[in-house]
Amino acid sequence: MTTPGQPTLLDWRDGIHYRRPAPCVLCGNPTPLRSHAGEAAHKVCAENWNLAHPGESRFVSDTKPRRRKDDDDHA
Repeated sequence: MTTPGQPTLLDWRDGIHYRRPAPCVLCGNPTPLRSHAGEAAHKVCAENWNLAHPGESRFVSDTKPRRRKDDDDHA
């Protein structure tokens, strides 16, 4: 549970969030992370942006995190 003034943590564990480093759209420092929209953004920057912009959905969590076992073809 979050309290006022505390960001809601994003779940960006899926591999779709990782690419070559690019400048974060929020702070300008390099990051390998990408939002669902493909924007380069540090997770903490995105969480702080969400806190500052309640009700907007620019940065969202994965709906269902993929588990490594789900992609394992081994018996």
